[in-house]
Amino acid sequence: MRNIYRIVFASVLLLTTACSTMNKSIELGGILGAAAGAAATSAGEHSAGITPKSNDINSGALVGLGLGLLTSYIIYNGDEQNRENGDSKTQMYFGDLPPSPFVFPNSNPNGGQ
Repeated sequence: MRNIYRIVFASVLLLTTACSTMNKSIELGGILGAAAGAAATSAGEHSAGITPKSNDINSGALVGLGLGLLTSYIIYNGDEQNRENGDSKTQMYFGDLPPSPFVFPNSNPNGGQ
């Protein structure tokens, strides 16, 4: 039970971070993949009525780690290529904040000040 708290805490902590570099993207993808793999293995064995063993949970975390690393690498490279080619449809990227609704432009759109 103590390990589940660690996994949940690590997941929540990592979900509040942003990825701006390849290394950070891979770290986040790997850790979240490992946490998801361990949680899925534990939940699957609990639903089958089996007490989860640490070897099974570790195997699930290892598979999740690999999938998370691969997925984050592919997504980051695809976004980076879109930025370089100018194929990006938006001006916002991962880690950017949305514009604030409380910031008003200095000029009047009707032509007056």
